[in-house]
This record gives sequence, C-alpha cells and structure tokens, in this order.
Amino acid sequence: AQFDRLGVFSYSDEDSSASFALDAKVGARDIYDRKRKLMAIQRKISRAHNRALVGRELPVLVEGPSPDSDLVWQARLTTQAPGIDGVCYISDPGESPLEAGQIRRMRITKAHDYDLTGELTDVPGDFAVPGSLIAPPPALVQIRSALPAR
Repeated sequence: AQFDRLGVFSYSDEDSSASFALDAKVGARDIYDRKRKLMAIQRKISRAHNRALVGRELPVLVEGPSPDSDLVWQARLTTQAPGIDGVCYISDPGESPLEAGQIRRMRITKAHDYDLTGELTDVPGDFAVPGSLIAPPPALVQIRSALPAR
C-alpha cells in the first residue's frame, strides 16, 4: 500500500495524554531518524505519482503570485490542500492575464518531489458556461440549453 500524500510528525510527550505515564520512551534521535526514513520513502512515492501526471492537462485554481517570486504564479489541483500539500507553478500563463481565483487548464510539464510545473493551455472566456474557464461535459450543455428561459 502507498499513500499519495502523507505527513509525518514527531511524537511529543504531553502530560495530559495517557501515554505520558508509560515507561520505555523512544529517544529523540530515534524519533528523528524514523521521521526522516518515512519521509524519504514518501518523497519517492510522491515524485513517482507526480511524474505520472507529466503531459496531462488538469484544472487548477490560480492562487496568485508565488511567495518566492512575483514572476511565477502558483495554482493548485483539486487534490492539493492549501498550506499542506505541494503546489503547481505556472511556467507559461499564455496570452491571457492571470487573476487569483480563476479555474484554468494546465498541462503538467515538470514534476518535483511535491510540486508540479506547467503551462496554461486554455483561453478565459472560450467556454460555454458563464464564469467558468473549464468546458462542461456535452451532456451538461444539452441540459442547460433545454431549460426554459426565465
């Protein structure tokens, strides 16, 4: 079994927990080594998972300029929790200006341990659903067009 995403934290002995009174505590060095080993295994799993995404086009939520550089914008997939998981870096925004909050389509071009890099492949406003930048499935368009006008 593998986890797509995994976070590991070091055990912290709290006097309010039942385990506080237990003997044979694990030493700080062992805790550190176990955490490092687990995260090294997970890093390889995450990198392999991200590499499998290279070449795919996926919807992303544009968040805004990266905290590291105003020249690079970042976004996230529906599977990336903000502040916890990796992010998607937009290497090529295309011709259309970026705005935080947009849902855009990104082709993944590069995989990192936890982050992805890609280029936007859509043009805002080219889609049938007002306010959406992702094309709806044809069945949804048919349902919407069959609704009576208000």
